[in-house]
Amino acid sequence: MPNFLRYRLSITERGVISVLKAFKYFYSEAWREKPGYVVCIFMSILLCSAQPFVSLILSKYILEELATAKRPEVLVTLALSVVIANFVIMVLLHFLKCRIAVYDHWFDNYFYNKIGLKSMTMDYSLTEEPDVLNQRRKACDGMAWYSGGIKGLSDCVQKLFSFILTFMGVVAIVAVKTPVLLVVAVFAVIGGSFAVWQTNKCYLIEFEVFPKTNRAFGYMTRDVLKPRCAKSIRLYKAAKMMREQFEKTMNKCSDTFKYTALKIGRWNCVGSVVNFLKNLCIYGYLGYKLVTGKISIGDFTLLSGSANTLKDSLQGVLNQFQDLAKKLKFMNEYVKYIEMKDTTMAGSAAIEDRNNPVIEFKDVSFKYPSSTDWVLKDVNIKIPAGQHLSIVGLNGAGKTTFIKLLCRLYEADKGEILLNGKNIKEYPYDEYIKELSVVFQDFKVFAMSVKDNILLGDSEREDKEALQNAYELGGLKSLLDTLPKGEDTQVYKIFDMEGIVPSGGELQKMAIARALYKDAPVVVLDEPTAALDPVAEYEVYRRFNDLVGGKTAIFISHRLSSCKFSDVIAVFADKTIKEYGTHDELVNQKDGLYREMFTAQAQYYA
Repeated sequence: MPNFLRYRLSITERGVISVLKAFKYFYSEAWREKPGYVVCIFMSILLCSAQPFVSLILSKYILEELATAKRPEVLVTLALSVVIANFVIMVLLHFLKCRIAVYDHWFDNYFYNKIGLKSMTMDYSLTEEPDVLNQRRKACDGMAWYSGGIKGLSDCVQKLFSFILTFMGVVAIVAVKTPVLLVVAVFAVIGGSFAVWQTNKCYLIEFEVFPKTNRAFGYMTRDVLKPRCAKSIRLYKAAKMMREQFEKTMNKCSDTFKYTALKIGRWNCVGSVVNFLKNLCIYGYLGYKLVTGKISIGDFTLLSGSANTLKDSLQGVLNQFQDLAKKLKFMNEYVKYIEMKDTTMAGSAAIEDRNNPVIEFKDVSFKYPSSTDWVLKDVNIKIPAGQHLSIVGLNGAGKTTFIKLLCRLYEADKGEILLNGKNIKEYPYDEYIKELSVVFQDFKVFAMSVKDNILLGDSEREDKEALQNAYELGGLKSLLDTLPKGEDTQVYKIFDMEGIVPSGGELQKMAIARALYKDAPVVVLDEPTAALDPVAEYEVYRRFNDLVGGKTAIFISHRLSSCKFSDVIAVFADKTIKEYGTHDELVNQKDGLYREMFTAQAQYYA
């Protein structure tokens, strides 16, 4: 038996509080954004609950008239009443459904925009956590596949309350004439509800197990097929291995769905048997009363219809209540994701003397979440305003982590990072980040125009002169001059077939130009020339002072010849800053790590 079959989950085990919380969340949002949506749902409930009584009551009188006086004018009046009443209700319901459908579409976009915004603005440290990634998958699946989103929820709410109102009406009819049918309806509902409850349990089990498998399925069917993987798959003949991995993932998905389908099929059969026995009891009992003359043909029609409506409405109440609880359980995963609390402390202190930032790391230590190993330990360094600092070290020495801490993508576990003498946690994050222009080695350029890729968050303050200067200093000017649409040319062909597919070096130039346009007082360049050809790299080094000017610059590179452009060098090793000094000081330091690294590279240029 697969491991996931051992997992059992009931609605009560998950808690009623989460259901109520999700219900309150979604309809509070709906009332705040589009109150007309809630009004339309309320009107739809009233009309749906009233509709069955039109046919039930008027049909009784039509049959009794046919069995007795057979007055044409009365029959015509009754028939027209049935037709007109149903027509009016249907027209009104159609209008409301159309309005509700428009609202549903709007809210689908609204809630998916919220999850996208949350993903882009939550603490960066959370975005790499497996539990957070699983929660995001569950949030998306819970709003789409398993609940149908706000549309699925509202459909369920409308049916539930319509059934409640209908039940209240028909129970009065049946209780007066044939109370025994109440007992039949109750037993039928108990059997049907138990079957539905078991079915819903299957869906809940599937929902808890499937997201992890679905992430793997998505990777094998989407990510592996992306162009960036194509060369490696072909050159290393990985197609067979990828196919095997795909088959394993498909088998896991199939096991999950097979289990759910078999269980649901069995319980659906139970529900059908219960429904058959219910009809047998209702029509057998009322048929006997009709034959013995205890009720009229009109009463037979009214009571049989009412008894079935009673059972169906009560069954509907219980089914929809369970379905509502199930949907809200799924949708609560969305609420849990949206309401994840950030841990980044947001201060309120004003940043003084923005153009002369003094940065200091004091006894800073850090380890990544869910890890027990320190990445940095007791790091101490002071970077005066305007200083050009090179950071070097072997792979895994913590150089990029040092920058991530400076950018507050992660928080130091011990020690503190200061800006102008104050802990950076004391500043508002959005204000603090304005101090930094950063180009990471894994930078991203997006499928939008070249200009928009440079502007990004600064799009509201477009400065044409500053843009041209960024193009020039970043080395993009020659590329833009060859493009028919210039800076308005789309990067990649995802949205525009006339877009360009830049080389790695051109993409890196865009990233550098973006950082220059931001014009922050601190420039951080993490391997900024890794994808550039030797000539372009030489140009970056030659114009290094033009690029950063008198700003504070932090420069990470494995090419130690670039360190000659810096005022000082910090050598990272053994999880801390092992050596610190100018190029001349360090290269002449016997048995020094920097000297060893520089000599190892220099021999290839001798």
